[in-house]
Amino acid sequence: VQFDFPDENGRPYKLSGGKMAYNKRLKREIPIDWQVKNLIDFAEIKNGATPSTADEANYGGDIVWITPKDLSDQQSKFVYQGERNITKQGFDSCSTSMLPVNSVLMSSRAPIGLVSIAKHDVCTNQGFKSFIPKNMEDSIFLYYYIKHHIKQIEQLGSGTTFKEVSRDDLCKFPILITGAKNAYKQWIELQNGIADKQLILKKEIAALTKQRDELLPLLMNGQASLNYHLSK
Repeated sequence: VQFDFPDENGRPYKLSGGKMAYNKRLKREIPIDWQVKNLIDFAEIKNGATPSTADEANYGGDIVWITPKDLSDQQSKFVYQGERNITKQGFDSCSTSMLPVNSVLMSSRAPIGLVSIAKHDVCTNQGFKSFIPKNMEDSIFLYYYIKHHIKQIEQLGSGTTFKEVSRDDLCKFPILITGAKNAYKQWIELQNGIADKQLILKKEIAALTKQRDELLPLLMNGQASLNYHLSK
C-alpha cells in the first residue's frame, strides 16, 4: 500500500528513495516505472445471461451456471458449483459466456460487489460482469484489486429500479500495473499457494457439511445412532 515492496537490493522501495511520479488518474504518486491502464487492457470483460425458465430442457445439465445468490449463499473466495446447472441447449439459447478456471466473477447488480474466483469452467446469469485475465497468472491480483476498489466500482452503478454497473464503465476503470516484476512474481506464488490450501479446505468443509445434513435426519428419527458401530 505504501510502495515499500523490496527493491532490487531488498530494501523498502519508497523509504529507500525509490523514484515516484504523480499520476493524474489516480491523483497520487506511484513508482516511476509502474503504469495505469484500463481494465479492458488487462482482462476480457464478459456478460452473462439466463436461459428461458419456461423450457425445462434448458436446466439440469452439466454446465455450471452461477447467479449472485450463489455467491451470496456461499460467501467464498472460490466458486465451482451453483444451485442450478444448465444444459448445452440452455447455454446455446442465450448470450451467456463460458468462463475458464481462474476467471474473476463480480456481481454487477442486485447486489453490486460480490466477487469470487471460478475454480471450474462456469457461465453466469445477467447479474455479472466477469473478467478473464489476459495472463491467467494475474487472476489472484485482479481478484484482490477489484475487492479493494469495490466501493469505487459501486459508485459507477446507475439505474432506477436497482443500480447496475455497465460493461462500458468497467472497461474504462483504471488498474495499476506493477513494475516490480520480481516482487510481483513472488507475491503471486505466495498467494496462489495460500489459495490452493483454502480451496482444499473449502471442498472438505462442503463434503463434511453435506454428510452432516444427511446424517442428522437419520439420527433424529432413530435410523442411526452415534454408537451404531458398537451395536454389532
